[in-house]
Amino acid sequence: MDEIRRLERTTEQMIDLLTKIKAENHALKNKLEELTNEKSLLMQKNDQAKTRLESMISRLKTLEQTA
Repeated sequence: MDEIRRLERTTEQMIDLLTKIKAENHALKNKLEELTNEKSLLMQKNDQAKTRLESMISRLKTLEQTA
């Protein structure tokens, strides 16, 4: 009988651990999605800044040539 109780406790502990792991996995997946979206936004902003900078350099070169 003691062995059955011990097995029941072990099973309950494993179920609790599995529940915690599932919750952690879910939280990590959400964080990964959030970070992926943030990375995409930052890459877009970086590309926009690069385009603006290239445009300014081009205009400066044109001004320099006409001066």
